[in-house]
Amino acid sequence: MDNSEYLDDEPYETDEIWPQKEGGPKEPWNQRRIPRSQNRSKGAEMPSLSDVFDSPNPIELAVEIDRHTLKEPFKHSRNKGRGFGGLPRL
Repeated sequence: MDNSEYLDDEPYETDEIWPQKEGGPKEPWNQRRIPRSQNRSKGAEMPSLSDVFDSPNPIELAVEIDRHTLKEPFKHSRNKGRGFGGLPRL
């Protein structure tokens, strides 16, 4: 993720890469530190592939997202039919 557009002195917050609203757990492998304005503007959107790689354990994150999408759909309409890294689920 490129944070170059954010101010150097802007406070950072802990962000769930896979939003809790969409089934994401509060686990260390699902968290990252990002600028406050970026965190507040992104909403409950499924992570992109580059977001998944921001995880301290991207493989575990990807596996858990995939496992979840096999059992139940996401709540937000923009996430329906999505799986690992926000890629379309066939």
